[in-house]
Order: sequence, then C-alpha cells, then structure tokens
Amino acid sequence: MCDFCYIMLHVNKIEELFEQKNFDLMIKLIGDSHDSKERFLVLSALVQQGKRKEALDEIDRYQPVLETSYPFQLMKMHFELLLSEKLYDEARIKLRHYENLPYISQEVEEFLREMKKRIEDEAHQKKGSNLIPLDEVFETLETGTTPSEIAQTIFQLKNYNINLLIDSIRVFLKRRDVHPNFRTYVLIYLVDQKYDSEISVVVQDKMVVVNPAKITPPFMHEDFNEVCHQITLFSNGDTSITETALHLFNCYILDTYPIDIYQDGIIELAQAFVYIAMGYLQQKPTFDSSLASKIQEILDKTPPIKI
Repeated sequence: MCDFCYIMLHVNKIEELFEQKNFDLMIKLIGDSHDSKERFLVLSALVQQGKRKEALDEIDRYQPVLETSYPFQLMKMHFELLLSEKLYDEARIKLRHYENLPYISQEVEEFLREMKKRIEDEAHQKKGSNLIPLDEVFETLETGTTPSEIAQTIFQLKNYNINLLIDSIRVFLKRRDVHPNFRTYVLIYLVDQKYDSEISVVVQDKMVVVNPAKITPPFMHEDFNEVCHQITLFSNGDTSITETALHLFNCYILDTYPIDIYQDGIIELAQAFVYIAMGYLQQKPTFDSSLASKIQEILDKTPPIKI
C-alpha cells in the first residue's frame, strides 16, 4: 500500500472511531501523535467523556500543537474546563497567555474580553468580596509553596497598598523555589505600578537588579513587533509554523524577562523560533540556527504551571 493511502486510511479510521464514540480505541491508536487534528480529537473525546482533569492535562502537554490549527476552539474549551473545575487563578493566567497571542480575529478579541469579566464574576461568587488578610499575603509571598495559593495571592496584589507589600515582594522575587513565571508576574505588577527603586529578582538562576519604573513592559519593547514580523516571513506562509513560533516567542519573553533578549539580534531570534517550531511540528528545518539550542534549553527548563 502506498504511503499516502496508508495515511488516509489511518485518518479515516480515527474519524470513524470518533463519530462512533469509540473514544478509548481512538485515543490508543493516536498515541503520542503531534498531529494537531488528532490531538484535538483526543481533547474533544475526553471532554465528551466528562474527563475534565485528563482534558486539562492534554492541553498542558499539547497546547502549542493545538494552538496551531484550533486556537479559538481551544480557548473556548480550555476556559470551560477551568471554570467548571473552579480554577479561577489558572484561568486568569491562561487569559493573559491567550491575550498575548498574535491577533486571530475580532470574534476572538470579543470572546477574551467577555471571558475576563466572566472569570471575575464567577470567582467573586465563590470567594465573596473579602480580600486575603494581609498577614496571609505576607506569609504566602515569603514562604508559600502551594501554586494555587501563590497564584491567588499575586492576582490580588493590585488591591493593596504597594508600600505595605514591598518588603514581602522583595523576598518573593529572590525565591528560587517558586515557578519562574510567578516571579515574572510579580515583577510586571511592579512595572505597572511604576515602582521607582532598585529591586533584585532571580532570572534564569541568576540574580538581576532592575528598577521597575525604568524598564519596558515585556510585550512593549520596540523590537517585539519586528521579531513577530520576521517570524511570519521566515515561516513562508505556513500558518502552523507561524503560530507555533509566535507562541514560543511569547513564552520565552516571560521566561527571560527583564533580560534584554533582543541583543541576540532580530533576525537571529526569528530564525531560531521558526527553527524550533518546525521541530515541534515534525518538519525538517531548511536552515541552521546557532541560537535555537540556547532558547530551547530555557523553554525546557520552565515547566507548565500546575494549580
């Protein structure tokens, strides 16, 4: 049998099993495939079976693949799963992620605005209007280790006077036992607050000293849009490569902020993310990238946030 015929037979069999709701066999046949359509069928099957936690695990593992072809469908399914599990803090984190993706459509923009309000409305119904007591905020920032508690705390920081929190925030930013993206979110909070004093933060296992009032927010650097543009050009019209590369670029920014990644060069960065994206999509790159391995190592060192 020719390779193409075999592939089509496999695809037809997978779709037939899905339509027959023979989900277990379908998932077994798909295995660890990185094909975006097959991964979306697995996710849809888990949701239909009511296996919400397994579905969330599926998204955590294959989100870059799913986003290449089904970004809007993924968003809708992802938020329904998170809210059904009352994972409001993780929903806020994912909302920020999806808001930072390249523009998809006006429909998506409106959906994300509505989702932002819905998350807060549902979280408010669950938690009421009471803020976390200050002594608990201090304790979580300085010694807390439970991701859900840390997430809940850092998303409430804007409700307090920054001068009351700053000593505990200084401790938090130097902690090496919390997820690096949590440190990034707190640093961004200080940037948004225009906190005008030097502060130390652990970035990529090194202590970096910055003044939040004098650094640029992570996605507002003057070179950000140009790297995105070059990624699109190097992708040669392949939207799957473009979307995956842009997603990885956004992740890399959060993993390295406030380090100036643009010193590596706009073209070099764009090529590196396209190179890595092609590998994720099991395509053979047509060029070399000396920067790709360095970036891949940093991406690999940052695990998904589990709440």
